Amino acid sequence: MRQIEYAAEMGLEHHLGLTCDPIGGYVQIPCIEGNAIAAVRSVDCAAYALLSDGHHIVSFDEVVRTMWETGRDLKAGYRETARGGLARVHALRTKDARGFHGMGS
Repeated sequence: MRQIEYAAEMGLEHHLGLTCDPIGGYVQIPCIEGNAIAAVRSVDCAAYALLSDGHHIVSFDEVVRTMWETGRDLKAGYRETARGGLARVHALRTKDARGFHGMGS
């Protein structure tokens, strides 16, 4: 049972604070891609936890509580609104390609 909790805790803790900023209002980029990566990562977490005795420092409940608090504290523009993060950068770039040169310009 401890190994199951450990795998779940590891799978979630590395996603705390990640934003959901769908480009163009579509979930293809980056949400679906991120979910595919998270699915593979969850298999890795399960394999790792099965090789352990299941002892871990942070409990699953603590991770869930922290995820709730992080989501509550996250600015609204990063909560699947397509107004922040990558969505904002993409919108600025497509709106005025001459005025936005990307990073390092």
